[in-house]
Amino acid sequence: MQTRKTSLLTFLTILAASAAALAQVSISGNAPTYRNQTIAFYRYADLITNTEEELAKCDVDSSGNFKCNLKINETSFIYSNTGIYKLYLFVEPGKNYRIVLPEYEPKSEGQRLNPFFRETDIHIGIEQIDPNDLNYLISSFDLAFNENFDQIVLDAYAGIESISVDSLTTSLEKRFGQLSHPFFDVYRNYRYGLLKQLSLMQQSRSISKEYFANLPIRYNNPAYMELFNLLYDKYFLFFARADKGNNVFSNITNERSYTNLKNTLANDDVLANDTLMELVILKGLHDSFFDDKFSRKALLTILDSVYTTTTVAEHLLIAENIRSKVTRLLAGFVPSPFKLYSIDGKLKSLSDFEGKYVYLNFCTTTSYSCLQEFSLLQKLYEKHKVRLEIVTISVDRDISDLENFIMQTGYQWTFLHYGNKPDIIKDFDIRAYPTYFLIGPDRRLILSPAPSPRENFEIQFFNYLRSIGEI
Repeated sequence: MQTRKTSLLTFLTILAASAAALAQVSISGNAPTYRNQTIAFYRYADLITNTEEELAKCDVDSSGNFKCNLKINETSFIYSNTGIYKLYLFVEPGKNYRIVLPEYEPKSEGQRLNPFFRETDIHIGIEQIDPNDLNYLISSFDLAFNENFDQIVLDAYAGIESISVDSLTTSLEKRFGQLSHPFFDVYRNYRYGLLKQLSLMQQSRSISKEYFANLPIRYNNPAYMELFNLLYDKYFLFFARADKGNNVFSNITNERSYTNLKNTLANDDVLANDTLMELVILKGLHDSFFDDKFSRKALLTILDSVYTTTTVAEHLLIAENIRSKVTRLLAGFVPSPFKLYSIDGKLKSLSDFEGKYVYLNFCTTTSYSCLQEFSLLQKLYEKHKVRLEIVTISVDRDISDLENFIMQTGYQWTFLHYGNKPDIIKDFDIRAYPTYFLIGPDRRLILSPAPSPRENFEIQFFNYLRSIGEI
């Protein structure tokens, strides 16, 4: 525990130092179709976990005018999820951007409730943009690059070559290579690397040596990190298949030794740089949590070792984000906190139910599956309300829909509306309705996910209580 505190203190010290270098960025514009809405801008805290970090909120007035400021210390990719679009922009410290937004188009009800719906990416326009602006450079390059990208990749898998990768790269460099901008230079270079990798022009090992071995790590450049994430996807499983890497499973699952894992990975000469090796290990840990090849407890032990020994601020952040991402829904851990409004206008959180078990579920009043189970939830509530609190989080578009539903049905347990914290859907990784969780009196998850009432939840709940001697 002391080492984790020391690492956190080091991290906070580094953050405090970087905060002193923050520069303001101003974003403004006029978008009448967004009137009276709030446009929130985010960035990814890191490009391995893609943990969202809110940077600013722009309130749009009744005439469509908006302006907000955010602070950054380096060139950043920022974005805003607005209706069916994911709007993005590259912002540089100290600059002002007068932006142009597409007409607002809300999600349909089906799109809103579909956890697999993906917004359409749109590069935000800028009024009177300078041709040397980073957004102009990247947008122009991407347009030219993508024009042939799909065809080259398809040809590669078909074993033909209708467009030469080298000739395309040469052509693009003649057009863009003279436009000097450090971020753009890196962006172009790693886009070419992505093309070489996906077109099968070079083997992965060759790409790794050319683009990553003993070179600076560009944590905040999307092109760099996209190629990195592709090359080192599920790296532990890949390297373990080689003779020189066959100790990986033992290092992690049996020995739970970060030191031994590093010694094994050192057999890959591409990872001679300790910082790159550490980043690859973090990527490998992140990926391994989402398959069943390694013990999660063993992975957490290795992750904690990285956290407590690294001296790289970015790696501390990534380790913290991985831990938060993988433990937030693990049994034995406390889920993401929330405060949501009930139909009587009161803010409620899990702490309001401390001392009782909570059967938490996510539903909509228009879902047939949810409606079928509400009558079973009412019976559970009547039988076990002294010990078990039932809490339904409604994702209906408007809280008035929920209010009308409760008025008509008379259900008595706690209903909350997600409206003031829509990110709760991501926090609990909701992919279908209904989804259930059982949370203990100490606010830690017991069953994640939990069975539905029709899947014998009551029996499993009793078995759990019996196992801990409560009945």
